[in-house]
Amino acid sequence: MSRLTVLKRAAFVTLLLGGLLALIVAARGLERASRASSQASALNLARRPEAAPPLRWLPAAPGTPRPDGVTLEDLRQAYLLGHSELTYAARSGDPSGLAGRLAGNALSGALAVTRQERHPLLLDWNHRARLLGPDPAGGWRLQVRYWTARALPGPDGWTDLRVTRRDAQVTLRAQSGVWRTTDVTLLADTRPDLRAPPALPVRSWRAVTLPADWTDWTPARWQGTLTLAARHDLRPLVLPLPAQPTREQLGALRAALTRLRAAARPAAVAFSAPLTLESVPVRAAVAEHTRGAALITGPVRADDPGSRAALLALRLTHPTLPLLAQTTASEAALPDLPDLNALLSAQLRAPAPGPAAPQVLLTAPSAPRLPLPGRPDRRGPALTLAAWQGGWLLPLDDLFGPDDQPTPAGQLLLAPGR
Repeated sequence: MSRLTVLKRAAFVTLLLGGLLALIVAARGLERASRASSQASALNLARRPEAAPPLRWLPAAPGTPRPDGVTLEDLRQAYLLGHSELTYAARSGDPSGLAGRLAGNALSGALAVTRQERHPLLLDWNHRARLLGPDPAGGWRLQVRYWTARALPGPDGWTDLRVTRRDAQVTLRAQSGVWRTTDVTLLADTRPDLRAPPALPVRSWRAVTLPADWTDWTPARWQGTLTLAARHDLRPLVLPLPAQPTREQLGALRAALTRLRAAARPAAVAFSAPLTLESVPVRAAVAEHTRGAALITGPVRADDPGSRAALLALRLTHPTLPLLAQTTASEAALPDLPDLNALLSAQLRAPAPGPAAPQVLLTAPSAPRLPLPGRPDRRGPALTLAAWQGGWLLPLDDLFGPDDQPTPAGQLLLAPGR
């Protein structure tokens, strides 16, 4: 056999082996891509979809073994989906889906709890997990901490509210290619002491709410707005969010807060949707991204026990976060609500005659969209009160015109000495 023939055969074998290896690698890559694709939409099919991923990984101890990235995402999804199914079963009394997400001791314990106890309102939020390492019997062990709220219905709303912080050790194992929670050991279920809310510099409150399209602003638009804010000493800049923010909007929020911090410009994050007990998980998930900014929770009903319960849950979860709320009750009743005030850093109120309270910030009335002839001028006196009583909030577009010059309302509120 000639040397040339040997070389040709060797090249053929090499190419054949290389092709087989490429097929194996491609198959594994396709499997991982498929897993990653299913992970991206898994929570959307859960019993309780989330507006934002409600789990954050904490650093593991040095030297702790760590799975690859796709497996780590499998663990996150399995934990969250198992918890969602457990929450659904406890609220509805329907345990039929538990076996698809839980197994072993975790499944038997969940079935026992579901039979004994039902909560028409059961919420959980702000999950944090730390890898403890591989389980000797296979799988991975996690140490988790999260918040939970349980309540029962009453004649005036939710009653018997219990907001607690839970610590648990969780084991997850892959069974027939599906990761399930197999063991859960509850380590603690406590309610921390309620702290006094952090104070706000209310005397320097010159706040403007940015337009709803701030999430799509270009760097040039941001720079122009920050220059305008510095020129007129506007603070804080308020970033409005919808009731169900998307991942993209949360990413824009983090980028905007980083930009504002670099410019030494205070910020606040605002919801316009009413605050309810059911909305706490979304508000708390957003609070994880505020990075020192204040949170305007959305309107609350002063006479609604659920509103106070929601504020209590947020205050316990984020004791150092400045919370602001605008009530939908009559203005005269606001000073007589010490229970509500004790949870807030400040109230947002429309200007009204009388002395300004130290924990009250005024929301200057916006320009009417359709001015009607003969309508009484209620905006002018309210703006005058806001200018003299200090601390106001107004949309940016009402304060400045397209040429970045102050509007008549802006001239009144931004006058020297205000």
